[in-house]
Amino acid sequence: MYLQHFGLKHDPLGKNIHETVMHEQYNTLENKLNWLLQTKGIGLITGDAGTGKTTALRKWTNSLNQITHKVIYQPDNHFHAFDIYCQLADHLGLEKYYRYSRLWRVLKQELLALHDDKQLTPIWILDEAHLLPANFLIQLPAFLNFSFDTKDVLIIILVGLPQLTATIKRSVYSALRSRILFNSHWQPLDDFESFRKFVITSFQHAGKEETIMSQSGLKIMHLATKGHLRESHKIITQSLQLATESKLNHLPDDIIETAIENLKIN
Repeated sequence: MYLQHFGLKHDPLGKNIHETVMHEQYNTLENKLNWLLQTKGIGLITGDAGTGKTTALRKWTNSLNQITHKVIYQPDNHFHAFDIYCQLADHLGLEKYYRYSRLWRVLKQELLALHDDKQLTPIWILDEAHLLPANFLIQLPAFLNFSFDTKDVLIIILVGLPQLTATIKRSVYSALRSRILFNSHWQPLDDFESFRKFVITSFQHAGKEETIMSQSGLKIMHLATKGHLRESHKIITQSLQLATESKLNHLPDDIIETAIENLKIN
């Protein structure tokens, strides 16, 4: 109802914000990810929940050539290592295996065939990677060993909360650290000008060219969310609903403040 009222194609900061022109931080991450395409190995992206790291990664994967790259996105990583590899096998269309050693071997054969025979670079994205079990992280470097460790076949991108970096610094994960080619920490948009431009551009991509929020309203939201996009999305959605109920065609400051209070964001 509120989307129709405001003439929006979708929620400005919802699932479609991958179409939004990203900020400078994205450009830096994009360069690192493109370098990873050439070198292969493991990339590490950490950041607080709701800051937009997965959205940025989705924008990058959407830019890849599907003929030469096979993206496998896997967010459910709070299971045992065997289950995580089973999920990978499902993504690759492999039959079920019930012995860990057999599953491991067949997966590596399939990944090698994709790379060598089909000229496809597999990109395995493990989101919520801070939940990965210890034995999976310890064994991961061995999984990347192809043909006496002479071939770089697979790209793995670990995405998680900041504690993932602290975990990997432990000595037991030294082999894993040696495989990590970059560590990027994704920051919320704590700079107001970057935040303002991002929100305005998001509204434009959603179909609203004219500005419906004041500068002070944007500052109120920025202060409440500290630049976290997920929380900003919740405030904007609530504000649009409240404004629609009041038959308003803009988002006045008091509506934004009411939305923040309703959501109890401090």
